[in-house]
Amino acid sequence: MTPEQIARSLCKQLGAPEAPLVQARDGREHHLFHVVLGGEPRLLKFARADCLPDPYDASRPPDARLRAEGRAIQLARDVEVPSDYQIHETTPLCSTMAVIPGTTAEIAYEAGRLDEEGLNAVCLQMGRTLAALHTRRRPGNPADAAALPDLAGADPTNARLLHLDFHLGNVLIRPALATRYAVMGVVDWTCARWGPPEADFVEMQVSVFTTNPRARGAFITGYRRYSGLAVDLVEVERRSAAEIRRRLVEDPPDDPVLTRRWKDWVDRR
Repeated sequence: MTPEQIARSLCKQLGAPEAPLVQARDGREHHLFHVVLGGEPRLLKFARADCLPDPYDASRPPDARLRAEGRAIQLARDVEVPSDYQIHETTPLCSTMAVIPGTTAEIAYEAGRLDEEGLNAVCLQMGRTLAALHTRRRPGNPADAAALPDLAGADPTNARLLHLDFHLGNVLIRPALATRYAVMGVVDWTCARWGPPEADFVEMQVSVFTTNPRARGAFITGYRRYSGLAVDLVEVERRSAAEIRRRLVEDPPDDPVLTRRWKDWVDRR
């Protein structure tokens, strides 16, 4: 079945066989469709047949990742997340959620609507957003903590709620004053875990800061202003270098320029 046929089947199972349906921009793990259910615009999400495995646990099934996303969204505080997130026991399992207005920072950047100054301004806000997310500590009660898995090797006594896929493609923005943009919310929580805050800086380092180093300064500034916490940049770079090496072997980019930049960055560490 095509993704649209699966989405239509899911709508039928949800009691809305004729619901308006428009495919959104897919991720590499899930398909997304805009749909109207009960007269309200929603996002419909279900796993791709060719979804990438969980980078932190390749044995983790797609259904477990969707269920964890729902739990992480409930735990997040002081961060705008998709509201009214619901898991549906359909075939395949799917979730629906309210739509956060805006576009992703990645789309704006790729379209040339974010120059260097604009990217730095967005990264400053993203740093504040990540700091707000990290105010959620891992519960001491094992039953409460079990809502999400622990990152391998994490010290549970100092673990925070981690998004672990925090990058331009999962942050929604809207135009604000002049050419500025305001961060509206954070989506795609299927990798969420408990662990050290530095682990949540890796995706931005890999996907943005290796080619836009000034943006890292803005991001760290935003994080420190909100949290007042120090960030172990040596640890961030150690984790980032390990992740780049893994991707160069297991999931190399199609872009030879990016491949070269990654290799150059790792070689300088």
